[in-house]
Amino acid sequence: MPLFDFSDNKGNIIECLVPKGTSTIDVDGVVYTKTDGPSGFAMPGKAVGIPSQEDQVKAGYHKLECEEGSRFLRQSTFSTKQIKRAWGF
Repeated sequence: MPLFDFSDNKGNIIECLVPKGTSTIDVDGVVYTKTDGPSGFAMPGKAVGIPSQEDQVKAGYHKLECEEGSRFLRQSTFSTKQIKRAWGF
């Protein structure tokens, strides 16, 4: 059974495991209607953020330089100064 969000006419929202195709439920005399939109959720634990785009680019350049050595800059059509200026280094 899937988990769906249901809301009443006052805006209260509950989550309930119901069979697929259920559109309304009755809880303690209050009728709840299935909501259309997806609901947000949170996962407890240690949050690990995604590095910024600048840090990802730096890491990518560092990886290529380590793999290719001095050949890396010879293959690029841009100068070192142009690359640094484009990424704000």
